[in-house]
Amino acid sequence: MPALALHSFFKAIEIPTSLRGQPLDGWQTSARLSAVLDRFGIRVLGDLHGRKVVDFAWERNCGPKTLYELDLLARRARFRNGKASCTGHQRGCAHAARMPAHSFSATRGEEASAKTQEDAASFAIPESVCHLSFNELPITTRLANVVRLIGTRTLGDLNGRSAFELLQYKACGWRTLSEIQQLIERAVSREFDLGQIEQATAVGELLSLLEQGLAKLPLRDRQFVLARIGAEIRGARSPGADLLCLTYAEIGRRYGLTRARVHKVFANTLKSLRKIWGPRVPRLLEVIKWRCLSTICPLTPQLLRKWIDSPAASSSRPMTRDFLNSFRLSMEAHVRLIAALDKSIPCWPETNHKLRRIDDPIGQFDLTLAQVVSEAGGHISVAEAYRKLSQPGGRDYRRLTIQNFLWMLCGVESTVVEFKDPEIPIIRLRPSNNENLRAQVRTGQLSAAQETGLEAIPFFGAKSIVRECAGIGPR
Repeated sequence: MPALALHSFFKAIEIPTSLRGQPLDGWQTSARLSAVLDRFGIRVLGDLHGRKVVDFAWERNCGPKTLYELDLLARRARFRNGKASCTGHQRGCAHAARMPAHSFSATRGEEASAKTQEDAASFAIPESVCHLSFNELPITTRLANVVRLIGTRTLGDLNGRSAFELLQYKACGWRTLSEIQQLIERAVSREFDLGQIEQATAVGELLSLLEQGLAKLPLRDRQFVLARIGAEIRGARSPGADLLCLTYAEIGRRYGLTRARVHKVFANTLKSLRKIWGPRVPRLLEVIKWRCLSTICPLTPQLLRKWIDSPAASSSRPMTRDFLNSFRLSMEAHVRLIAALDKSIPCWPETNHKLRRIDDPIGQFDLTLAQVVSEAGGHISVAEAYRKLSQPGGRDYRRLTIQNFLWMLCGVESTVVEFKDPEIPIIRLRPSNNENLRAQVRTGQLSAAQETGLEAIPFFGAKSIVRECAGIGPR
């Protein structure tokens, strides 16, 4: 366990009964600590009994070093009482109580005790958590600046460093040290432990961590996220209810804030949510992204349900009957939240998307895709359609990535994507009254403009498409 005992700052000071009448003049305190205690009217050790070190934190000229000196004074008093009690001589204790104040100077044993306490104020990082990087841990901006100043990257870099050494740096006070201590304690309790991530249980673990993380957020930040992803906590209205995804402007009008302010709070909240469990959430997001790209399948609410309810995932859980009902957010809200946390994951919160004009670049991609579907007999799997479009028949086609293909696929008009099996979606021709379009698809005749648009498909960036497809982009 970590050796830095900063938690003693928040505990009541205990002065042994035999020493409560001793004046502070004989304990060789610094002039600054003596002035602080004098302002509080503390003349003898007994006046400190029951108080807390943090009670003096806001006093003028009482900085971190003074607080540590006060804590060390209380420890020295307990050490002296314990040493006296171990002798078992009551006469010696009574004689010590009647000794003059000048005789209570620091002895060699007390100096050794003080040195031991000073050594105890050094960080001891267990080897099992030394590898954790500060970039992946939930730390405040102040601690991030301190870490940058002292040149540390992992928790292990703090091992053996003295708390007094850190206090020399700008903006590093006892609260920052307390934050480091709490961070170490959370790491030791395995809150940031990656362990062995199993593909079968990764989805359920991710959704559970996200909901627990949302519960830890401040109320206003949590409300911003829920309003943005169109989520309704179960029990508030009806089970599994979904609200509309509010824009930043609409949320701002509700809370009396500007759109830019809401956008900034939302972005910072997502950043905190990614790091609230250390590296666990980013790693789990990578697992989901790999599963989607390996099967060439977008992430949909139906696919989340199937992954959670799969036999492999059910066999890894002690209770499987009500596992889906244990999530407070709907699967649609979870897909939107995942899309906001990692924009590289092709997420489809809804399967019915807004139709686009046929003359825009994605409309031209739609015509080409419809021709591929028509040549395949009217239906083809999404994975097979991608392989046909990205086959090395031309230099440009090889640049059509899976992410771009799936993001453009969610805006097609001439074809429709069916999700009878969420892992193997099928593309079919959409019934249309536009006979000219259907004739072009059957015969494979594309205009020169359409062919030019097809060549531009591989160079389409995901950034211009994800805002409309994911349903959560800035508006």
